[in-house]
Amino acid sequence: MEFLNDDELDLDLPVAAEISKELFATEIENYRECQNNETDVADFDVDKFLMQKNLHYLPLDSLIRDLSGLSQKMVQTLLEQIRSNYDDFLSFSTTYTDEENETLLDLERTQSDLQIFMAQLSHLVQEDITNIQEIIKDVIEYLRKLDEIYGSLRNHSQLTEALSVGKKLSKSLHEMCGIEPLEEEICSGLIEQLYSLVTASRRILESFTDSDSPYTHHLRNDYQDLLQEFQISLKILTEKCLESPSCFQTLSLTLVLMLKTT
Repeated sequence: MEFLNDDELDLDLPVAAEISKELFATEIENYRECQNNETDVADFDVDKFLMQKNLHYLPLDSLIRDLSGLSQKMVQTLLEQIRSNYDDFLSFSTTYTDEENETLLDLERTQSDLQIFMAQLSHLVQEDITNIQEIIKDVIEYLRKLDEIYGSLRNHSQLTEALSVGKKLSKSLHEMCGIEPLEEEICSGLIEQLYSLVTASRRILESFTDSDSPYTHHLRNDYQDLLQEFQISLKILTEKCLESPSCFQTLSLTLVLMLKTT
């Protein structure tokens, strides 16, 4: 059986790192680098850290004792740093504790201004905005009513004009019915125009269904008068067309087309 020489044996055992503040220097540098690069800082992995530093070979009691000692040492170091710069700390604190200090007075004025602003903002949110909303609703409702009134006045104006023109055309058509020989082309043109005006007037009157004003009654009466006179003229012309269909072909066609669209 052959044995290895001492030179061929690799008996280097893992050495645990010394517990000191330098032990955590690499982790601190990594943390600072992540902050400077504005990248996400990885969570500190305790198991990985112990494995890298061979600390998992140490007894747990010994590891706890060394880490506790390091923690106490770091606290003592911080206290010494504060103690050595205590005068500077007091000087800085005095800036904000001296009652006659201008900086402190500015801060107090700023705080007072902020309190006033917050009170005004609260009043604006709780009361003023609610009042403004109510005012806006009232204005919108008022404008809607004005729009309805304007539309109604416009319809009244259009209806009045249509009835006025219709009366003149109806009178002319009625007079043409008694003229011999009958002017077929003129009568056909008057019928088409009158039919268009009567249809438009009826459509406008239908929008006045909810209106019961005296003026609306007057317009309805005018429309009925126009319609009756128009119907009388149509009856006379229809009888003429039935008596001599061959003589009034254009007029007959106009009457038939009007009946189809009614």
